[in-house]
Order: sequence, then C-alpha cells, then structure tokens
Amino acid sequence: MSGAPLHDEVRFWRDKALPGVEARSSTYTSNAFRTHTHRACLVSLVDNGRTRFTLEGQTRIVQAGQMAVIEAGRPHSCNPVSGSGFSYRVLAVSPGWLAGAAQEAQRPPRFASPVLDDPELFAAWAELHAAFVQCAPATDKEALLMACLRELLARHAAPCAAAERTASPAVEAARRHMTDNAGARAPLDELARAAGLSPHHFLRVFKAETGLPPHAFQIQQAIEHAKTLLAEGAPISQAALDAGFADQSHFSRLFRAFTGATPGQYLSGGAQGREPASRT
Repeated sequence: MSGAPLHDEVRFWRDKALPGVEARSSTYTSNAFRTHTHRACLVSLVDNGRTRFTLEGQTRIVQAGQMAVIEAGRPHSCNPVSGSGFSYRVLAVSPGWLAGAAQEAQRPPRFASPVLDDPELFAAWAELHAAFVQCAPATDKEALLMACLRELLARHAAPCAAAERTASPAVEAARRHMTDNAGARAPLDELARAAGLSPHHFLRVFKAETGLPPHAFQIQQAIEHAKTLLAEGAPISQAALDAGFADQSHFSRLFRAFTGATPGQYLSGGAQGREPASRT
C-alpha cells in the first residue's frame, strides 16, 4: 500500500483542557489503513457506507448506524468494502479516562464484542463528537464523555472472567524497550536480548501476541510519538526528527499509512485553545 488517499474531509478536534481525548471525522473510498494499533481506545460511529473491519485476524462488516469499539493496543484495520466508500466519526479516549469510568462503574474496561448495534448509545457518542466540532466548553465535553463511558461500560463491558488479556513478561519487556525508545529503531537482536529470548523465538512470540512484527511495532510507536508531538503543536519537521525520521517525505508516507491522514491534517486538529504551529 503506497499510503492513504488524501481527503479534505479528514478532520481532527482536540481540546488542551481534555488531554488524551480526540475527535475525528473521515471519509474514504479506497483502502486507507494498514494493520496498526492505538494507544487510546477508539469508539467509531459509521455514518454512511460499510467498512471491512479486521481485528486481530477476524474480519467483520460494520454498516451505517453501527459502532465499533477498539481497545488500546489491539491490532486492526478498517477499509471500505470493495466498490463502496464509508464515512465515520471517531472518539479516541486514553486508557486513563476509561479506567476511571470503569472503576466508578465497577466494570472491567474490556468489551464483549467490538461491533455494537445500539442506536441510543450511538446518539450519545454522536452528541459528544458534536461538542468537539462545535468547540463546546471543556466542562460540557467532560460531562458528556464520562456519561458516554459509563453507558458504554454498563451496556457492553465484558464479563470479569473474560476481561483480562495479559502479555508474556518477555513481550512486555520488549514493548517497554521500544516504547521508551520511540525515536530509535532497535535491531532484532537487541530486542531479543531485552526479552531474554533468541531472535527467532522472539520474532515468533512477539508477532503471535501483538499481531505485528517487531519492526512494524517500532514504526507504530514512532508514529504515535509523532502524533503526541503534533498534538502539542510541534512543527511537522520537528515531530518527524524527534520520532526518528530523517526524511520528512518518508515520515509523511508512513504517517498516512498508519493514521489515514497527513501530518498537516493531524496538526490542524489541535488549534483549539492555542496558536497553530508552523507546518514545516
């Protein structure tokens, strides 16, 4: 895949008073995403068309009026069904917000199914998305967010016995090493040493547990690091360098492939409450 198609309709909204929360609106008519992960939990609202949604190797079709919930760190892709397009809205919510709501609701922050048919809940999350688009006061957005999270957990949280998914200590050690060094690309033997495994065994175990090979996971971490910098207002050139990309055009291609948007489109979503940064 050469990268996501450019669409003027790809938009982002963030509020610096609500760190770790982001709204997005997108339309795609051709494949836009390779398999990737997020540090946040995603709640997607499909408005038009159908998307082929693949999560950890299992493919589902999500139609207009349905929701998709993707927990943080779970490998997935979502692209239009062949011959069609789709439009959707997304709320990305950091694990901290979800954990707080889960503790309050006394429900685990895990979900029994990633695809939801729940028109009432769909409408509630659509109202939250609209609050970001309309630049509603942060207090209003936060109240809507917590109400949406409580309802999502109350209606669709997984049973406690099925909620836990833990990685092996070896994979966790390698993931920490990569996350802590997001601006570098550690070679396979270095990652294997961090995990305490042989390179061949590490490669097999890591992909089996995370759904991504180590190299792709490292690029994903670098892109996530760049997203954090852009959300804070860093210029694109600086975000690229700090994330370990010497070639800005290469950075832009990979950013599009993993996020379905250009760095400039992502940067523009942080304009609420601050002066826009330079795009260069």
